[in-house]
Amino acid sequence: MKVVICTIPYMLPSKVYPMVYPVDGNKAIEYDKQVRCPINAILAKTLKKGEKVKVIYIMTTGENSYCEDNKETFIKELEGINAEIGAVLSYDTVEIESKPVKRTFNRLITDLTKKIPKNAELYTDITYGFKPEVLSLFCALRYVEEFHDAVVEYFIWSQLETNKKTGKKENPMIFDITSLYYFFKLIGSIGNATPEKASKILKDFFDV
Repeated sequence: MKVVICTIPYMLPSKVYPMVYPVDGNKAIEYDKQVRCPINAILAKTLKKGEKVKVIYIMTTGENSYCEDNKETFIKELEGINAEIGAVLSYDTVEIESKPVKRTFNRLITDLTKKIPKNAELYTDITYGFKPEVLSLFCALRYVEEFHDAVVEYFIWSQLETNKKTGKKENPMIFDITSLYYFFKLIGSIGNATPEKASKILKDFFDV
């Protein structure tokens, strides 16, 4: 089963711009239409008719949060893309506080790992959300790989710049940072290596 994990923007929906996002690297997953949610562009190129896909949105709660509005927009966008494909979509959420404290990370990791089924193919988008979420997500994905037999297929982050003179949004790009996740995984697996062997492992990893 394909499981998509997407951090939802806290900001006003009007600040989440529709753009065509080129991909830095794997051009096979590049989508030529505008999206507000970058992972939707990847899904547009990888969804298959009849396949079951679970989308888990990570929502940051708070009095000034627009996560619910943005989630609805992202779902509507994905449903529009899927109308021509025919995958079987389902949705779930994990709600966390905006404070980077222990209970927040505990909630994110425990709730997320409970919602990811066995043998999942994981697609993760960390474009939005608050920054400490990323470390928690790395831990959660590592856990489900080890104990749920999951596989991380895509781990993406997207950027969008604001022109200083015109104020217009420009230079959108999706970066496939899956290798960064696997580097994190590699570091955790070489704890018993000698410094010399560890250095060689790292060199070989980056030389690939």
